[in-house]
Amino acid sequence: MLIDTHAHLNFQAYDQDLAEVIQRCHQAEMKIINVGAALDTSQKAIELAKQENNFYAAIALHPIHVYDEEFEIINYQKLIDQHPKQVVAIGETGLDYFHLNEILKKGAASIKEIKIKQKQIFQEHIQLAKDNNLALIVHGRNGDDQNVYQDIFNILENNKYFKGVIHCYGGSLAEAKQFVQAGFYLGFTGVITFGPPSRKASEDQLIKKKKVVDKTEDLREIVKWMPLDKILIETDAPYLTPVPFRGKRNEPVNVKYVAEKIAEIKNKSVQEIIEITGQNAIKLFNLK
Repeated sequence: MLIDTHAHLNFQAYDQDLAEVIQRCHQAEMKIINVGAALDTSQKAIELAKQENNFYAAIALHPIHVYDEEFEIINYQKLIDQHPKQVVAIGETGLDYFHLNEILKKGAASIKEIKIKQKQIFQEHIQLAKDNNLALIVHGRNGDDQNVYQDIFNILENNKYFKGVIHCYGGSLAEAKQFVQAGFYLGFTGVITFGPPSRKASEDQLIKKKKVVDKTEDLREIVKWMPLDKILIETDAPYLTPVPFRGKRNEPVNVKYVAEKIAEIKNKSVQEIIEITGQNAIKLFNLK
């Protein structure tokens, strides 16, 4: 079965046409995990899971929001206790070094303080996952000359918990091997479908897009190496829309294009990739 393991239909981007987007998901006969980024969007993910067949929820405070609200672990434990059939993961949680300067404007004293707070709250999420035997959905994003993935790995290792997925993986091949060998899954998005920039692009756009293309090629090499039983597919909708719809708002049905690209890279049939990644998701998240 086609499973989008990371979407955000609980976000405002779908306020105007959510029913139509959901209908397209049902027509595709797929399963979806909607992922929270704060308490309100975590609650919204649960409500969607209660209303719709084959919808599930992950709950957490995203690392870019650690200065927007306090992470009150008791509130999230209540959501798990009250909705055990809907909540299948803790996420998205983790570390984000890309948005440090933006977070600094929210009242943090320093970049160092932000990193300390993100790491502390990430560890609290890990404990919540351990206490409830739930998978982690981990967010990581590198900053300029600041690599997030080794810090994430070290925290997981120190907390002795490797049940989960590194969502929208963006690290190196060496780091991918480290996570996979420890037991983690890696999630891949529409980024792996991106192609070269248009010749009509400006010089600045060409430079920027070349970096994206270079990163895409690195990710395709990682996909080529990946054991099939450790791959998950996701959209991160409404973001990271795959080719052929790049530039438009993303939605869960587009996860099939991620499956198609993985099939191409791995020299497998699309249906085989859909079935394998679907079974991987069912196993990790204990989907019914």
